[in-house]
Amino acid sequence: MSYFSHSWLPYIYQYGLGALVFAIGLWITLRSGSFTPSLPRHRKWLVVLLLGFVWYLVLHGALTLAALGHERTALIGAVAVMAVSAVLSLVWTRRVRGGA
Repeated sequence: MSYFSHSWLPYIYQYGLGALVFAIGLWITLRSGSFTPSLPRHRKWLVVLLLGFVWYLVLHGALTLAALGHERTALIGAVAVMAVSAVLSLVWTRRVRGGA
């Protein structure tokens, strides 16, 4: 078997199915009225959920690349994800402390 069927096919399946379940869950909450994207607090949590999904997707992809021997590419992806998440965390905590 090729590397694709052992590494990337399960990755595509996991995050493809996960995105579908995530989208269905968002649709259900929108239809039930328990989630209103026009409210700033709800929009903030929507962004957190979406960025969290993308964070795991990229980090898992970087670790898969590292396991397949592409360490430099994996390191670049992992460092980029960590840097973006650190900056967003700092921005968020300053906003929370500032009262916004």
